Amino acid sequence: MNILILFIEFFKVGIFSYGGGLAMLPLLQETALDKGWVTVTEFADLIAISQSTPGPIAINMATYIGFSSGGVFGALVASIAVILPGFILAIIVATFLQRFNEHPLVKSAFIALKAAVLGLVCTAIVQVALVSLYTVEQGNLLRFYRDIDFRAIAVFLIMILGILKFKKHPIVYIVIAGVAGAIIW
Repeated sequence: MNILILFIEFFKVGIFSYGGGLAMLPLLQETALDKGWVTVTEFADLIAISQSTPGPIAINMATYIGFSSGGVFGALVASIAVILPGFILAIIVATFLQRFNEHPLVKSAFIALKAAVLGLVCTAIVQVALVSLYTVEQGNLLRFYRDIDFRAIAVFLIMILGILKFKKHPIVYIVIAGVAGAIIW
């Protein structure tokens, strides 16, 4: 693995992803799959692990992929590369935003950016759902009922109901899902 390629690819993920962690998922997925760093199934597992561990999801994913591709130095390079664009942009934006915060064009731009981030997050949700709820790696909508894993849907629905009804800390639901998965599968 060329460390420079690792840096460039994760820097691109950082610079072209507005909205942070979940908004970065589509670009992270495209990059990681295109470069052959992970498979579709590994990417879905990586999302679950990255969400379950402390820290931002994009940094957790970059660290894992960097480590698996280039060892400790690769993990460091990928992690720095994914946060560097946001760090630079935050400094630039903070400098100018105070002056132009109330400008109608700035307000309009942020409305559009929030909508774009929502679209990116929804795309990531659909992609992860397809990998998580299907028993085959490449889901085929024509074979939907045969390929779908109804146990996964049951766990998914129980988690949603539990979260809405009991409002416990997310780690409680992660542990419950892990135990349920170990028992059911």
